[in-house]
Amino acid sequence: MCALPRHRALGTHAPRSRALESGCMQRVPSREALLRYAAFQLPGIALAGALSFAAWEWFAVPAWAVSAAFALWVAKDAVLARFVAHAYEPSARGGPHDLVGKRGVAETELGPHGTVRIRAERWRATCALGVDRIEAGAAVRVVEIEGLTVIVEPAG
Repeated sequence: MCALPRHRALGTHAPRSRALESGCMQRVPSREALLRYAAFQLPGIALAGALSFAAWEWFAVPAWAVSAAFALWVAKDAVLARFVAHAYEPSARGGPHDLVGKRGVAETELGPHGTVRIRAERWRATCALGVDRIEAGAAVRVVEIEGLTVIVEPAG
């Protein structure tokens, strides 16, 4: 359960933007994200329709059962859309390139290679140009990504 902080003077709940930032409220997916989600669901809906028709035609499954199964399949996609369509947002990046600018901690001495922990993940790391070594336990900042190796500098 999410408790929103109350404003002292007015006794009202925090503004909507603060609730969104804290993760208390889910963002509504954009129309473009919902359309992308729907486009990715079309092959599954077509397959479900074909299998429903085949079950009715070849195996004499009652039409009401076939219709109900198909309707449940489509309803499942409609319900899940609200929860997963945000992953289809065109601005959703993710992946290693999202780490540029993030801070972490050197797990081993980087002289110039070693490992760092960023968020809850361990990454192979190399010191940035002009940095000879970074001590274990020192704060680092990601400046670049090369494949699956992060290039880091001391966080200042």
